[in-house]
Amino acid sequence: MTSDLKLRLAEINKQFGALGQAQPAAMSAFQGVMKAAMQQGSLPAAVKELVAVALAVQKGCDDCVLFHTSQALRHGATREQMTEMLAINIEMGGGPGAMYAARALAYFDALNA
Repeated sequence: MTSDLKLRLAEINKQFGALGQAQPAAMSAFQGVMKAAMQQGSLPAAVKELVAVALAVQKGCDDCVLFHTSQALRHGATREQMTEMLAINIEMGGGPGAMYAARALAYFDALNA
């Protein structure tokens, strides 16, 4: 599963690159917003990425869940932090929140293996 997820992440990045070539101004601005939002501040980058995972779970954006889970890991988020954030998703999102939360945890475990 890990190699499949890494291939999906590579495909997500490839798609973003293609969109960036087609719409350089828009995607450059979007990437600037992403960079500004995720840089270390009073909240550590790992916490910000966990919030992004939670929002992606609520939106039902599977590619976003995978991308931000990988980024949370890259910034040092722990499994315990991930599951605590996902518990909030379950509280706020009911059944759909639980389903995407389970998927996010599976991605976390697979990418962290």
